[in-house]
Amino acid sequence: MAWISITEADLLTVMSGPELEGYRAAALADGQTDPVQPVIDQVTDLVRGYVGGCKANTLGATGIPQKLLAPAVDLIAVRIPGRVGKSPKTGRKDAAEAAIKLLERVAACGFDIEEPATPTTESSSSPSPRIPARQNHFGREAQDGI
Repeated sequence: MAWISITEADLLTVMSGPELEGYRAAALADGQTDPVQPVIDQVTDLVRGYVGGCKANTLGATGIPQKLLAPAVDLIAVRIPGRVGKSPKTGRKDAAEAAIKLLERVAACGFDIEEPATPTTESSSSPSPRIPARQNHFGREAQDGI
């Protein structure tokens, strides 16, 4: 399996064409851009963040692991209706919640993903904790009568 970019065709495996076009038409007012590609980009970044949360994982230069395409599409299918103020169907909400749980497992290194053919140079390390030395507030000079 490879690392892939999410496309609108992938989204059509979960949503019907007329449904997607209806949301797109409802979201496009004067001066607004098409909501589909920005949502795809946001979810791609979200999935990459979860993948990078596990230090054992290597991020690909672009896209997401193919194993995580279905959860990513489930998240997109919930976010697009939200853009036009529609509440997603219960089945889609459940699928999105399951997708987040799976992504949390990925971040905790509990779900195996494939290594990318082209790794990124992006760093996902976090700073090490710093514990300052304890300071003594009382010294020999502060003691009276001992």
